[in-house]
Amino acid sequence: MKRVRESRSQGKDLPPVLVVDDIDANLVALEALLQGLGCEVVLANSGDQALRQLLKHDFAVALLDVQMPDMDGYEVAQHARQNPATRDVPIIFVTAMHNTEATALRGYGSGAVDFLFKPVDPEILRSKVRVFLELYAGRRLLRAANLKLEARNSQLATLAEAQTLLAEDFRQANASLQQAYRDLQTAQSQLVQTAKMASLGNLVAGVAHEINNPLSFVTSHLGTVRRRLEQFREQVPPIPASAEDHWERAQIRLKEMGVGLERIADLVIKLRTFSRLDEGEWKCVRISECIDSLLTILSYRLEGRIEVVKQFSPPEAIECFPGLLNQALMNLVANSIDAIEGPGVVEITAGADGPDYVLRIADTGTGIDPAIQERVVEPFFTTKPVGKGTGLGLSITYSIIKKHEGTLELKPRAEGGTEAVIRMPLRLPSA
Repeated sequence: MKRVRESRSQGKDLPPVLVVDDIDANLVALEALLQGLGCEVVLANSGDQALRQLLKHDFAVALLDVQMPDMDGYEVAQHARQNPATRDVPIIFVTAMHNTEATALRGYGSGAVDFLFKPVDPEILRSKVRVFLELYAGRRLLRAANLKLEARNSQLATLAEAQTLLAEDFRQANASLQQAYRDLQTAQSQLVQTAKMASLGNLVAGVAHEINNPLSFVTSHLGTVRRRLEQFREQVPPIPASAEDHWERAQIRLKEMGVGLERIADLVIKLRTFSRLDEGEWKCVRISECIDSLLTILSYRLEGRIEVVKQFSPPEAIECFPGLLNQALMNLVANSIDAIEGPGVVEITAGADGPDYVLRIADTGTGIDPAIQERVVEPFFTTKPVGKGTGLGLSITYSIIKKHEGTLELKPRAEGGTEAVIRMPLRLPSA
């Protein structure tokens, strides 16, 4: 392992970037790509060395190779997320593994914020690292501002005994600054979450495209096979009775193949719908398609133990920010799944209610403790174990619904579980 620092001739405290790879040539290549970004590059050639470096420095971002001996990148990310001192360091996986949905889901589950697949595009790498360097600089400015704020608090606390009016003015100013600080933290976290959703959308779109091409080929040739077999039967002498059973079995298998291909085609449509929803524009969407697409993405978590009941009422389509609303709905459905420990039911209903459009997501899970009812939408508040949740899902969902000029209400169900109610102004598609 070696440490490489850029020149500090101007006396600047450069933000550190951790680069981890078990191949020296890759370390040298990544180090060269990061030159000129105004950062200090710290190199590590194993997972163990990477964890030691993470404890020594407050890194702006870590570029982590997945395939390493002894301890792979997923294990390094999981250890980092379990340690309060290192769990907030953004991790970008750099891997030569295939770009698959399973690879991405495992990576994001380990705590990564993004993926880069080898060979790495230099401009994409530099752009992504530059974003986290800017976020790191923002965090340092916020910490400096917070230290100044604490010093100011101490001074004003001394004056408060003699100057009551001044103390009240200070209290209001302090509350405003703290709220602004929390808002900046939330905005930064939402940026990371949005980037993950965008990456997931791109991945899903690519998977759907790769499936669609061979699917179209097979579907087309299946129809050709059926026609040719019918023509063959018409042109040959009658099939002997002993061969009739084989003929019927072949026809049944062809029909079953057609049904299976139709199911794959339907899955591709849902995946492509989800990838199109990853947009920030105001547009018309069908809520039923949004729900179907996100359930397709979350289907691996249902595991056959959770039944999903859907009920949609008119109108079929509304105008909204599809990508943001889809992210909010996915957060709520994922929370419902997490709340159900064994078999259970998630009920999803949507439709107009007077001038509003109402979405309800109810589950038969453990429910919300009344003692923390008011805190569940606070940024970074979570009841999940370390590494299992960030405490940002409901906070981001609340801000998304607020952006739609709506409200989010979480309330207990009489029969057990929780019901999340989204109510926002009904906006029908314009002519």
